Amino acid sequence: MSRFMMFVAVFALVACGDDDDSSPTASSSPTASSSSSIDVPSSYVFDSRFTAGESSVVYTGQVVRNLLLQDLKIFTDNLGKEGAQSASADDMLKFYAHDDSYGMSTLTNPKDHEALESSYSAISTGKNLSGKIAADPVIGYNKTADALVREWIAIIAENSQDATKLGTKAVYTTEDGVDLSQMINKVLIGAVPYYQATGKYLDQLFDQGNAEAKEGKTYTAMEHYWDEAFGYFGAAADYNMYSDADIKASVSRDSNGDGKIDFKSEYNFAIAKGAAKRDIGATDATDFTKDIFTAFLTGRTLIVNEASQGDIAAQREIAANGMEKVIAATVVHYINDTLGDMALYGTADYSAADHNKHWAEMKGYAVGLQFNPFKLISDSQLQELHEIFGQAPKYLEVGSAAYNEEVSNYARAKRIMADAYGFSSANVANW
Repeated sequence: MSRFMMFVAVFALVACGDDDDSSPTASSSPTASSSSSIDVPSSYVFDSRFTAGESSVVYTGQVVRNLLLQDLKIFTDNLGKEGAQSASADDMLKFYAHDDSYGMSTLTNPKDHEALESSYSAISTGKNLSGKIAADPVIGYNKTADALVREWIAIIAENSQDATKLGTKAVYTTEDGVDLSQMINKVLIGAVPYYQATGKYLDQLFDQGNAEAKEGKTYTAMEHYWDEAFGYFGAAADYNMYSDADIKASVSRDSNGDGKIDFKSEYNFAIAKGAAKRDIGATDATDFTKDIFTAFLTGRTLIVNEASQGDIAAQREIAANGMEKVIAATVVHYINDTLGDMALYGTADYSAADHNKHWAEMKGYAVGLQFNPFKLISDSQLQELHEIFGQAPKYLEVGSAAYNEEVSNYARAKRIMADAYGFSSANVANW
């Protein structure tokens, strides 16, 4: 996303189980009136319609889950580095099935500045990944994402007891070459934040009230559902002020100048970061970052202004489809990387670790595409995609019949993605 000035549109007032966080709460009876409309802001900042001087935005639980997901990856990756200590499954499950009693602090260290709040419970309490993961069986595995993640964690834990594997990539790589650190991370991105944003909060948005504040809160139920979807997208509040290169190089910025990074508003997590990467890698220009963020800003403004369901639904569709396209484009990116690895097999430049990593990222992100009720890709297309990818990378002699068939199959996978998402041939070739 290049820096841009947000087009400000004034929307006239039109009559028309969530994951609550602890704040902000209303300090008095409603005092503000919803009788006047607001303009679309340039940052994700919205005052309460009901309690003067208070914010109506809360998504701290989503921030904690994005941190837990990211920190689990840091932990599993560290087991493959020199000097690593062995770990138990429980050590990893403390991130996945987190409990405040563990008293844990994040492993994420923002670049250039320390974190404003380092412990998970200081940001939001009672949050974990295991309680929010999609329940549907994963295509091609006939197991839930929860069951797969727990199995993969157990394998890494067992490998870490082997001194010949600990401190090397073998600690998180299966005998058939599956990089489980990547698989756990990428499957969780799809099965928790992506699923929760689309499959719960955006999907159930119109079941929520929007005329009155929730009891003791500064926001309506519909406002809060929209905020929680945005929280899972994982963008900084002033996301539009970052360039794509900013996001890729440093996912955080001390926007308020206090010398610290607030994970709640000054940090970009997985899907938001991925949007910038795919925009940078596009041959035919895309602007996933701007499209998604503008939709979230506009939709939230429409909700505040009590606009029509149709107008709000249009922005919901842009946001949901935009996040899906980011993940889909990332699958294409790793198809291309995997093809590049395969072409080097048998040469001095070939890296099995790179091949295993890229295949797992391709496969893991592809798993996530199923967890979206608004998805543009069909179930039959997803089934075909997973049949092509299989369940492990293949190491094939370049030029052999098996190699040529695999290359042809991967070309078919890219055509599936182009057909489902309208990606240009240049982008599908070069992402």
